[in-house]
Amino acid sequence: MPREPPIVLPISLPLLRHANPWALLLAKEEGYSLSNASLLSERYALKSDEKPFLRELLRRKRNVWAFRCDQRRFAGDFVVVDMSEPRPERRWVGVLDLKMGAPLVLGGGGAGVQLTHAQLAVEALAARQGIITPGTRYELATGDKAAILAWLCAGRRGRRSS
Repeated sequence: MPREPPIVLPISLPLLRHANPWALLLAKEEGYSLSNASLLSERYALKSDEKPFLRELLRRKRNVWAFRCDQRRFAGDFVVVDMSEPRPERRWVGVLDLKMGAPLVLGGGGAGVQLTHAQLAVEALAARQGIITPGTRYELATGDKAAILAWLCAGRRGRRSS
């Protein structure tokens, strides 16, 4: 039985230039054969406004690292980490689910089952050395591309409720 692909894959601006960056990542970083990587890559495919959202986010927020979630695992669309905090245990983490035309909703409302396994995606990031630590708290957010971008670009005071 083939192993389960990772629940999250890292995203960078240079990767977004490729039509299918996920096959490249799965082959290079996860050791899948190119044929298996191509088959698995559809789990991470970007739809409608997701690619423009990522491009804009990564251009405007150089301190943010973004990760694409496996769309079959109900962990949201993306996990983002604010890397401006040097201590991994204090970094802000958001799990996002884009909904075209929807207002920003914090706490996961409006996502249906799409954020059911958000915790697993965050735990997968914690397993990658140096990004975040196990048990890191995270915020759930759903909404339109523009609403989520505005929220993320507002900075800590605009994002945190505490």
